Amino acid sequence: MEVSAILAIAGGAAAAGTISYSMLVEQFNIRVRELDLAFPNLPPTFDGYSILHLSDLHLTKLGLLEKRMMEIIDRREFDACLITGDVTKDPRASDIFRRVCSTIRQRDGIYMVLGNSERKPWLDTAMLVQARSFEGNNILINSSTSIRRGDQKITLVGVDDAYSRHADVDAAFQGVDPSDYIIYMTHCPSTTPQGLDHGADLILAGHTHGGQVRFPGVKRFWTHMRANKRLNDGLYTPEDLKRILRMDTGHSMLFVTRGVGTSRIHIRLLCPPEIAFITLHRAAH
Repeated sequence: MEVSAILAIAGGAAAAGTISYSMLVEQFNIRVRELDLAFPNLPPTFDGYSILHLSDLHLTKLGLLEKRMMEIIDRREFDACLITGDVTKDPRASDIFRRVCSTIRQRDGIYMVLGNSERKPWLDTAMLVQARSFEGNNILINSSTSIRRGDQKITLVGVDDAYSRHADVDAAFQGVDPSDYIIYMTHCPSTTPQGLDHGADLILAGHTHGGQVRFPGVKRFWTHMRANKRLNDGLYTPEDLKRILRMDTGHSMLFVTRGVGTSRIHIRLLCPPEIAFITLHRAAH
């Protein structure tokens, strides 16, 4: 057999193996991301506050991925669960979402924003919202709320989906004191500068799936974003944000999770799904 034929066979086998791995292994291999984040203006009573951050569940059924996610979540308790959009575009999957939420042992509730999956032009978004409106689940649509510990509080601000152009950041921050400790929830991280302008301390986002398919040495990949495309995966420190956005970001941070599910093509390569466990600390002034 000629060398070229051998190489062609080997290349085909490698490609087939990569595709099989990305379809059958990696997309189910959920990574747990542990983040300890410190802020000088975090109220003392919230020192050690624990958050479960979920995003991009893309629920359609209760399959292997969903069961693994529920098993991981059920092992711990949290103060709050924050979900940054793309739970499902299928109203029939709302019961599955309730089952997932039933495994979340939280003290202060579940808070979520909408993503572009919930804002498809052919969907009845109001019906989706109603189907997810149950006790303990708080849906923030260009609005805000507070979590209190005695006379101290943190503020949650949730903006509607920016990719489908439903975000109204000004409305979301209406009545919010910028001196509060603010967690800004946005499905698409492209609205990060607007959140920073309004005083956000911690910004949580999803949407990009981290690119979903990545290759060694390739820095640019598909992020499904129109603006601020460099904010697409992982934790961005104050120094990172200042460098990328070229603006004064103070002590603020951004975390963009790769999310749990997949969309369009159900594969992941060098970009496993993730769940984030975030603990807030009060930094020394």
